[in-house]
Amino acid sequence: MNTPKVLRNFLMAIKAVIFLAGILALTIGMHMLFYKALIRVFVISGPALKTSLLIALFMLALSFMASFFLLQWQENSLTVGFYKFSAIWVGLFLNLLPAALASWIIIAVVRVTGSYPPSRLIGSVCIVAAVLYSVYGGWNAFHPTVKKLEVPFEDLPHQWKNKTIIQLSDIHLGHFYGTEFLNNLVRKVNALNPEAIFITGDLFDGMAATISHFAAGLDQLRATKGVFFVTGNHESYVGLNRALGVLKKTKIQILHNEIIEVDGLQIMGISYPGIRGAHDIRGLEKLPQNSTIKRPRILLFHTPTNIRLKGGDGLNHHFATYWVPDTSFALNKEMGADLQLSGHSHAGQLFPFGYLTKLIYKGYHYGFHRLSRFAIYTTSGVGTWGPPLRTGNSPEIVMMKFK
Repeated sequence: MNTPKVLRNFLMAIKAVIFLAGILALTIGMHMLFYKALIRVFVISGPALKTSLLIALFMLALSFMASFFLLQWQENSLTVGFYKFSAIWVGLFLNLLPAALASWIIIAVVRVTGSYPPSRLIGSVCIVAAVLYSVYGGWNAFHPTVKKLEVPFEDLPHQWKNKTIIQLSDIHLGHFYGTEFLNNLVRKVNALNPEAIFITGDLFDGMAATISHFAAGLDQLRATKGVFFVTGNHESYVGLNRALGVLKKTKIQILHNEIIEVDGLQIMGISYPGIRGAHDIRGLEKLPQNSTIKRPRILLFHTPTNIRLKGGDGLNHHFATYWVPDTSFALNKEMGADLQLSGHSHAGQLFPFGYLTKLIYKGYHYGFHRLSRFAIYTTSGVGTWGPPLRTGNSPEIVMMKFK
């Protein structure tokens, strides 16, 4: 038995338990704060009503994590329905909590002046506003816009100049984003007549157990020079072999730590490290260029971070990606990347988490950034994870023109 490996796995398990316990404690605490705000704002004094409300909110606090484990155990109409309910509740709750706290603060401030405001009316207005905002977020999540972008490229082959390039990321095909959504997305993308389509990970949602039915729709994507894919973290969650097996039934080309050349443009695809294993890309930077002439190179990598020669333990890498990401892009530049295309962050997805992802990724969580010759574009993505809501930004199909 490999003792160091066993020890590493044990430490990873401990980290996961601590992380999940922390998330659960935070979730329960937020729900209890919501309970406190409701009691004060709506002047709830009846013991039976207060107890019922407390129990209901406590159960709701546990619901999303419970649905996650139930869905891993068995996928059926009940567990899927429970997961959808709990995910929607999380999105709604994240808007209800600040609404309740805002009304509580407004009432407290007014009372300082000696007045007695209509607390129930103020609370009702704030709660209704939060619900309407959530409804908008639900609609917004399923209506991606086309984000147009011009990217200047040095030494760009004429075959790529002024051509339409599409980037898709974080579609999260699964329980919320099904075949109808995929078919509509494919029609919208194909109507743009792309020269190439780059899919930068999280094509499938990690909560989905059945994904084989998406192959037919994905196979309808059309691009003159091809459709190219690299994995994200959710391909690991759904099962890497299962996800890649679906894609192998389509015309989509999977790039797994490799470089290909298409009409003078090099496309380098780096896979996201698997949760249960590491990948090693040492030597990739030494691959022959097939020519002494410098070729422009695009890097497809799921996260807006620096890549590593060795991926490291999957879970450790995943935590590092979220909390201490390396945004120096040193190796990316060293390996000759002119443009990196990434996703992963969802640009925060829900307000105000965009500020958090901006802080974590040092501003590279969204948008186009140029660092001398090297540039990176991080998309907000097409789909959502968890709550099927977008209140912090809009989902997007990225349409680029190389100049």
